[in-house]
Amino acid sequence: EDKLGVKMRGLPWRVTYDDVTDFFKDFKMVEKSIVLGMGPDGRKDGYGVCLFQDETECNAAVEAMNEQHIGERYIRLGAISYGEYLRFK
Repeated sequence: EDKLGVKMRGLPWRVTYDDVTDFFKDFKMVEKSIVLGMGPDGRKDGYGVCLFQDETECNAAVEAMNEQHIGERYIRLGAISYGEYLRFK
């Protein structure tokens, strides 16, 4: 299965959809595909996922942006399949 998605770890709890869009601005991310993880208390848990137009774009984003910063936090990235993206909560 093609790796079209990216899982993000270490997101700041105040991160916005615009922050993630700006983080990946040099790559072809699928519009409105960002999902931010929520803990049981309804607050952001530091995880998120998004989709890219194809596997090449996804891999380029992971390679270029892994451990880059959003605010003070560095973000760890990993490529995931579309199925893994759909199962993200």
